[in-house]
Amino acid sequence: MSFLNFFRKNYDNFHEKISANYIIDFRGRFISYDINTKKVISTFESNENLHRCILIQCKKRPDVAFILTKKKSFEISFAGDNALPRPVMSYHLLRAGTEDEIALRHPLWDHYVCSPHDNSDAPISCNRPHISRWEKFRFHPIENMDEIQSSYVKSISEFVSNDISAKSLSRWLESATNYEKHALLPAFLRLLSRDEMQNFGEILLKNSVTLAALKTSIQDDYWIRESIPQLVEWNKKRYHINSLKLDGSTDFFGELDYGHSRPPPLGYALWSQMRRLIKSRKQSCILATARDEGIYLLEWIAWHRAIGFDHIFICSNSNMDRSDELLQALSANGIITWVDTNPESPIQIQRKAYGAAMANLPQMLDYQWTLVIDLDEFLALDFNFYTEIRTFFDLQDARGADGIAFSWVMMTPDGKTSHDAQPMISRFQRREPPQNLLVKTAFQTRLASFCHAHNPHWAFQRSHRTFDTDGKILHTELSKAPHLSELGEKNAWIAHYFHKSLEEYVWKHSRPRGDTKNFSMKKSYEIRFIQPFIDFFDKNNTLPDKRLEPFIPALKKEISFLRSIPDIKKAEDRVKDYFAQNIEALVKETASIVQNSKEPLRIKQAWAALLETYQKERQPQ
Repeated sequence: MSFLNFFRKNYDNFHEKISANYIIDFRGRFISYDINTKKVISTFESNENLHRCILIQCKKRPDVAFILTKKKSFEISFAGDNALPRPVMSYHLLRAGTEDEIALRHPLWDHYVCSPHDNSDAPISCNRPHISRWEKFRFHPIENMDEIQSSYVKSISEFVSNDISAKSLSRWLESATNYEKHALLPAFLRLLSRDEMQNFGEILLKNSVTLAALKTSIQDDYWIRESIPQLVEWNKKRYHINSLKLDGSTDFFGELDYGHSRPPPLGYALWSQMRRLIKSRKQSCILATARDEGIYLLEWIAWHRAIGFDHIFICSNSNMDRSDELLQALSANGIITWVDTNPESPIQIQRKAYGAAMANLPQMLDYQWTLVIDLDEFLALDFNFYTEIRTFFDLQDARGADGIAFSWVMMTPDGKTSHDAQPMISRFQRREPPQNLLVKTAFQTRLASFCHAHNPHWAFQRSHRTFDTDGKILHTELSKAPHLSELGEKNAWIAHYFHKSLEEYVWKHSRPRGDTKNFSMKKSYEIRFIQPFIDFFDKNNTLPDKRLEPFIPALKKEISFLRSIPDIKKAEDRVKDYFAQNIEALVKETASIVQNSKEPLRIKQAWAALLETYQKERQPQ
């Protein structure tokens, strides 16, 4: 049915409800879809390969614009929009400058559609934070409206006329054809306000028919295809999993932008609002990344269990030190949930780990608080005020905190050259002066949809408050650097055992030669952070710090419990053996690596002296 016949049959007063126009940019160029390049461009030309874009408005909501072509099969998107290619796109429409000028703003991102500069052949993009002349457009009347897709216009009119809401979207899904859902659902969904998107998420949690329609219609969005159905299923049954193995299909998490410099993916925005609806049953968990740190696993896990964390999620990949066996034993006994990130391409591994874990582990939402740390970081409590974490989190929750930022206390080698079996909090009781500005953050799990190493990425379009450990407001959504702050250490902090002994420093900064997927390859030392290790190696430039000594009995008790589990004990022994068999050769190898490097003479001489001390201490007495 042609558009004119459609409107004649269904609307006596069509022009009072719908308007349709071509779009021209500030130079009078038509916004058109080029079927050869499959890009939307601005051009003066007119030929069979160029199809002018049409902007549809409903008089009830003139602030909303739908953009399409006359051909039903063309799937379009603007560069930088991060939209799923579909026959119809949606934007917010604003008046810009003179009465006949408009601007188009992304519904999920405070940026505007932009025409290329005068002499540029770049496509139309949506990436400009301000409106200037390139972001201004005008309407051009359509002479022949006979080929506009009538079904699209009918759906647009129905959806907008019934209010742009979760309920109207759900009702539309009940009557729309499968192709209409595929073509229009992304455009409709991203027009929902923050609260209406959350309301739609609530419908998805309860209505399996609506969920199925969403998943079937938008199969090219990971969160809609995988994460949201997982969340709905888990929320019904609240099941536990011991381990999760990812594959290369999730490597994109390592390069993903979550709304910083690009619009957030549509499914991610919806999923982040749905997370807010989930009620936790337990208090706290930890999300951590680890690689070749098997000799520390039991101590680190025991510490955080001893101070009261309910569960631990550990992401790891390509371990060479046999710690996969230990992680498997720990997860099989319900001590941790092990996520094997299993990357298959060169990406930011830690970023993939955090993103993929949160997207694929709805189990994390069973915990009110999540702390993100590494295996060399221990959440430390002031024993004078707290002996376990529960009362600390209860107080922060009562204060209204969405996040808690902990100061980073850098512990130093304390003159030690070799690893031994004693806990780190016993071996290393000196620290750098309190000058490090980096923080680590615990956050309310349901309120964040991604986390960086130092701070969370809060749910789309939501405000938040991060407190310090003394209850003072530290960061809000307006903060420019939430990973940095000048903090005190009252009540709690992060004890960061970054350097440890000479052996452990070398172990930490050794990487496999060649293919990281080949576990037979040997490790080799890479010079990293050598100057601070040397500068803070002994008592010079450091301060005593024995604040964690009162916790040692509880720590040792928990370690003993873990080692009483036979397969855990056996796996840990194999990790220890691997370390013992390889560490001396690695340390010796560093002599030539450092001497042949571009490090200053002072560093080379200091390193040679440390190696000499190391060799003397290893000689039989």
